[in-house]
Amino acid sequence: MKRLLLTAATVITLGAGAASGQTLASLNQQGLDPASGKAPAQLVVFFHGYGQKGEAMKPLAAALAARLPNAAFVFNNAPLTQGNGFSWYDFAGEKAAATRQSAQETSAALVASLSKTYNVSAQNIVTVGFSQGGGVAVMAGTCGGPDVKAIVSLAGVVPVACNKEGAAPASNVFIAWNEGDPTVKRERIDAGIATMKTAGYEPALEVFQGTTHWPAEAGLKAAENFIVAQLGGK
Repeated sequence: MKRLLLTAATVITLGAGAASGQTLASLNQQGLDPASGKAPAQLVVFFHGYGQKGEAMKPLAAALAARLPNAAFVFNNAPLTQGNGFSWYDFAGEKAAATRQSAQETSAALVASLSKTYNVSAQNIVTVGFSQGGGVAVMAGTCGGPDVKAIVSLAGVVPVACNKEGAAPASNVFIAWNEGDPTVKRERIDAGIATMKTAGYEPALEVFQGTTHWPAEAGLKAAENFIVAQLGGK
């Protein structure tokens, strides 16, 4: 049976009264603190794929840390158990709609609370996700307060993108996908793009040679370069 590990309420209160200089571990967050040893000036928040654990995103976080020394990188486990890993929401069944709504609210609340805790504005935050987490990265970046600086979807399944009433969406969205992806076919990528365009975004898709679901090395490098460019790194 799946069990809820993290609620929106605990995420929302994460930033309340948090002192500067606290590590991610002291805030019950999984990730990498800034390599510089200073308080974060940027934040990159990762959302892993269906059945994975947060640590699956650590290699990309570590590569980015070498180029963004003042950034903190968060890669928590999703709230629902799935096999030996976790999931953000149910794809089907009677709980699908409710768990997806919960994922939307909790992911957006996480970004907002981290922003408040570290006093890092949305314009210095990037959300990144793989597969199911790619869609959650879109939710987290668009369904809370101000849009984050940018969103990266790695072969993401994107069911929801939120637009802001009376305001033009500001986020830059980058999608990396392997042309031979056996899990997320091109029609699902195109459906996600259509969802984001309906909400007012203009995502940029780059297609790479590869026959795996996880992005090819060239795709990961392109995503890394995109994130660094958005956050002003080298």
